[in-house]
Amino acid sequence: MAHNEISDLYYTGVSVGWVWGYGPSVSRDNRIESNHIHHVGQGLLSDLGGVYTLGLSPETVVRNNVIHHVEGHDKGWGLYTDEGSTGIAIENNLVYCTSHGGFHQHYGREHVVRNNVLALGREAQVVRSSDEPHRSFTFERNIVYYRTGELLSSVWSGGTDRITLDHNLYWDADGSPPRFPAGDLEAWQERGFDRHSRVADPRFEDPDHDDFRLKADSPAGALGFRPLNLAAIGPRTPPPGATPAPK
Repeated sequence: MAHNEISDLYYTGVSVGWVWGYGPSVSRDNRIESNHIHHVGQGLLSDLGGVYTLGLSPETVVRNNVIHHVEGHDKGWGLYTDEGSTGIAIENNLVYCTSHGGFHQHYGREHVVRNNVLALGREAQVVRSSDEPHRSFTFERNIVYYRTGELLSSVWSGGTDRITLDHNLYWDADGSPPRFPAGDLEAWQERGFDRHSRVADPRFEDPDHDDFRLKADSPAGALGFRPLNLAAIGPRTPPPGATPAPK
């Protein structure tokens, strides 16, 4: 599922997988990439996402997407790994202006969430709903930028054998120090999380007008963040002289 514009829907933008929990699944090796997904949910339905996954889905990748204006009546997230989602790489996505958060994992295991920009969730930014006796996900080299709501919301019990967070950049744009489940960043690091992460302004070009390109002096690069290439997102432009597709 690549190079689409998906918008003006009342539920999820892209849905992958349909097996509840950790039962056998035929879903695997899917690619959801380079899509522009926006204005979904629109406050009508709930428990939805810009990209929604369910059940085992090994070697599936969700990458290089721009997802924004996701609004659930009760619950709506940009990237949503629901019950039993397993083995998914979520990387190089820009997610902003969501009602309940940029990323939410209900329960699942062994995801890698890296090099994403998660910005301006209203109620929360990153949500983890369940603690289970395995690794939920690895969350690394992400930028989390917000003004309202919780930074890390819901269930953050369990140790570093169940959740890995590191080399992330966090910033509360209203000027308040970000609050972590253990208190401030130092207290959170004492629990073993985000040992190399920073609290600093990522220096976006113009986030008030949806421009999340990084300025040259952004501190994100020192944490290993790679600037997103947004030029090829959405439907491909036909080359000059190409015959238009039939209508």
